[in-house]
Amino acid sequence: MKNSRSRSDKQHRPINSYSCVAPYFYMPLYPGTAKHAWKYIFTILKDFFILQHLQKFHITKRRVINVDTAIDEKIPFVPQKIFVYLSFVSFFVRPIDMLKHNLGLKKAAPYLCVYLKFLTSVYRNAASIYRYTMTTTSRPRYLKTHKFRTIHFFDPHLLCVPSIHVAISAGLYAWFRQFFKTGLFPEKEAEAYLNEIKKQALAIVESVLLVKQHSVNCIPLALYMLTSTMNKSFFSAQDAIDFIDSLFIDSTEIDQATRKEIIEYFYYMYDRALLESKYSSDWRLCIQHWLEDFAKEQNKTVKVQNQKN
Repeated sequence: MKNSRSRSDKQHRPINSYSCVAPYFYMPLYPGTAKHAWKYIFTILKDFFILQHLQKFHITKRRVINVDTAIDEKIPFVPQKIFVYLSFVSFFVRPIDMLKHNLGLKKAAPYLCVYLKFLTSVYRNAASIYRYTMTTTSRPRYLKTHKFRTIHFFDPHLLCVPSIHVAISAGLYAWFRQFFKTGLFPEKEAEAYLNEIKKQALAIVESVLLVKQHSVNCIPLALYMLTSTMNKSFFSAQDAIDFIDSLFIDSTEIDQATRKEIIEYFYYMYDRALLESKYSSDWRLCIQHWLEDFAKEQNKTVKVQNQKN
């Protein structure tokens, strides 16, 4: 109680003011977090970087399909959104430093381990789909800035469905919503942090479409993965709908007619996956079925175009 009163007297410090570098040094070295930190690091290497680079260099030969739709053609390419898109890593690293500074590393460690387990599970679950079929989109060959040149050089762009950016962004908000129920933070401070997290999460999800790193298929299937792989109270179907409803509300890049089409497509894809999953013991099957159907439809389109040519 004393700690709560003294903390409530402090001026709220935004999450963006915390370090996105320091956690890389203390998390793998502190005994209370080292095991989960290294497990997370190795998972990213194995299930994200190595996975797609093995494909890039033709060591593995998995199927790759383009998951763009006619709706994606209506979404403009906005290079300026690259700054938001690349804020993704700092978005989920800074909260670690925030918890460490506010609670102390010893007290925060058990919660940070649960947080790392959540992040690790997202990468592992997504990778189980990537190993079945890799997916890509038609991103512009835009090389005018260093940031875009870096992305095109380092990112093989083969892991689109489901989007890790989306799953972690929405999941981070869900995780902290549950965490703040512990009462370790004053109510007003917790509310301020949640608002900041949700605002940034929505901005990142919007940016994945505006910089053409993902298609409209990648977002609802990532939200479905969250609903299906976590406990029901973590990210429910209603949470997914609420998150979808909050997207592109204040966007100046997309007109209202296009936004309506995007949102309705998100509803359709999310509901389709959720409904099919009710008749299966494995959450991945409905995504795999959709990938098969989409690939067949894509092949039909290519054949028709070739016949016309």
